[in-house]
Amino acid sequence: MARKTSTAESILDFNLDEVIDEISDFGKQFPKGMGKLGRQVKSQLAEADIDETTIPDAFDGVPKLISPGVHRWLDIAVTGYFAVLGTVCAVRGKTGAATAAFVNAGMVAGVSMCTDYEGKGNKPINFKLHGTLDAVQATTAALGPVIHGFTGEPEARFFYGQALNELAVIATTDWDEGMPSRRGSRR
Repeated sequence: MARKTSTAESILDFNLDEVIDEISDFGKQFPKGMGKLGRQVKSQLAEADIDETTIPDAFDGVPKLISPGVHRWLDIAVTGYFAVLGTVCAVRGKTGAATAAFVNAGMVAGVSMCTDYEGKGNKPINFKLHGTLDAVQATTAALGPVIHGFTGEPEARFFYGQALNELAVIATTDWDEGMPSRRGSRR
């Protein structure tokens, strides 16, 4: 006796080929669309009248104790801190804390690799923008326990503490020293 095909099976069989075709078409069009979107965003940013005030500018009155070179080493240390914290949390089965730590390690490492600490203009992220992205990372660290569900656990203190530390580093870093205009004016 022949097996009766269910309605769900026939829908899946029928639609699977269509889905594969749609995904294939999307894959062909995606690079073109992203290029066009990128050009539109660049064009709109160029036309926008954007105030160039950054988060580091909010701390102008604070003594500047950290140079761009020292800040680079602090970024390396923070990346290591979160990588080790993530590993320890993963080994202990604290998946939420491990995920949050690895996300923060990746953020700091990624931004650091793309930052022009010397003000030479050879990397895509200038030093003041790096300071603004540091504030985003501090927020990510502070919200990590909430987002990943471990606010009541001891691991949360590592994230809250690092977020406060990051705020102090943002406030005391000399962001202007790593900018091209200031470096050029000193020569």
